[in-house]
Amino acid sequence: MIALAIATLVLVVTLATALTLVDFWLRARSAYASLRRQERLLKAGFVPQVEAKVVRLRSATIAVGPGASRAFATRLPRRQPALRAPGAA
Repeated sequence: MIALAIATLVLVVTLATALTLVDFWLRARSAYASLRRQERLLKAGFVPQVEAKVVRLRSATIAVGPGASRAFATRLPRRQPALRAPGAA
């Protein structure tokens, strides 16, 4: 009885491992095809547009000198929209 339980457990683990490997293989094949497509587009002269969620918006910095690193640059204050008086043109 114990041998049957161990054999069943090994079979289930083997099936789960095989399915996981097939899933990773399919995902990798899809990612590789996407990379090849992007490579062909780059060779044709097209430049991919970066998605908006990838672009990080930062405030502008003032360079303090040629030897200073970005960490020592001072941050500019964010520009606030101008408030208009009611009735102003």
